[in-house]
Amino acid sequence: MTDKNMENINHILNKRSKNILINKIDVAYRDIENFDYQYVIMKSILNRFNERQLKVILKSCKMARKLELKEQQ
Repeated sequence: MTDKNMENINHILNKRSKNILINKIDVAYRDIENFDYQYVIMKSILNRFNERQLKVILKSCKMARKLELKEQQ
């Protein structure tokens, strides 16, 4: 097996592992009922992004909400 193949396999495994963690965090976050705790967690996550990235995330949230409203009609 070449170094490039090993690199690709490691990348796939790391991506899969990261996606599993994201899903677990998502489930755990949705279980939190206290809004103050939710805010602290969300703030901690979002502080990892720069302002431009945060604007993209906000735009995506607004677009998703519009899609939801359209689907409900």
